[in-house]
Amino acid sequence: MKHAIDFVAEGALPRCRVLIVDDDADTLEEYCENAARLGYDVIGAPNPAEALQRLAEDPSIGIVVTDLEMPTIGGLAFLDEMSSRFSLLRAIVPIVITGHGSLASAVEAMRFNAKDFLTKPVDPEGLAGALRRATRAWQDLYAGFRLMAIARQAQAPGQAQASGAIPGAGAGPVPAAGADQPPLSPEAEREAMLAQVRGIMRMREKRGNFLDGQLFSDPTWDILLDLTAARLEGKPIAVSSACAATNVPLSTALRYVRSLVDAGMVRRWKDTEDRRRDMLELEDRTMEAMTRYLADVRRRGGVGA
Repeated sequence: MKHAIDFVAEGALPRCRVLIVDDDADTLEEYCENAARLGYDVIGAPNPAEALQRLAEDPSIGIVVTDLEMPTIGGLAFLDEMSSRFSLLRAIVPIVITGHGSLASAVEAMRFNAKDFLTKPVDPEGLAGALRRATRAWQDLYAGFRLMAIARQAQAPGQAQASGAIPGAGAGPVPAAGADQPPLSPEAEREAMLAQVRGIMRMREKRGNFLDGQLFSDPTWDILLDLTAARLEGKPIAVSSACAATNVPLSTALRYVRSLVDAGMVRRWKDTEDRRRDMLELEDRTMEAMTRYLADVRRRGGVGA
């Protein structure tokens, strides 16, 4: 079975499919019809077990709308299982539907990165708004997994390597300047890229002044941004510092760090000056992928996600 990241690399994931989970057949049909009228590619599942099977079989599913009150496997258990199986492999944004007496459960669902909460009865306008917000959140997550796909492609044998490297950025190529601009010196390119990364990080932090930061949690991307800035500055950072850059509990952040290390995207080692702590640094191929991503965003006139 392919992971979603493989489809991202192949460019075969142009749309984000919506999976709706509810044990009430009439309610499930109503939600699916309302989402389909809005133009979403939607499928339904009558229980969490079937939903998990659909998630395993269909990597294009990126938004999951689930009721919390279901027999056999409850909504929270379903969110926990879905997070454990898929959150490190692909971009998935959960939306939770609650009854009037289950707001405490909705808060608990935030531990599994639920992005929105709808209270029954769910009207079409409420569902439409939640799906719009979830789509934007999915696009953020998708950008991170797209970067991972680029990094995997960069590791493939026989790929041409461009000459020139940004100081402190490993073997990555210097991004091309716009056609109407003279090329920057390596030092100026490094400073421009560092300012871009810092700007992205500030924008993501600023959202927390207006909206609940946990609604936009993307630990993988936060860690990669922090490590990119450190690499551009020519210094590794401690694991604890990388974890602090995320908006999730330490234990969760450590899980994402391990995933990046296991994927060969990040290097981890014991600090020779303080054996009590571990250090992190982007691998060369990951830095190259970040360089290409940031350069592409700048060429398109943007800042980055």
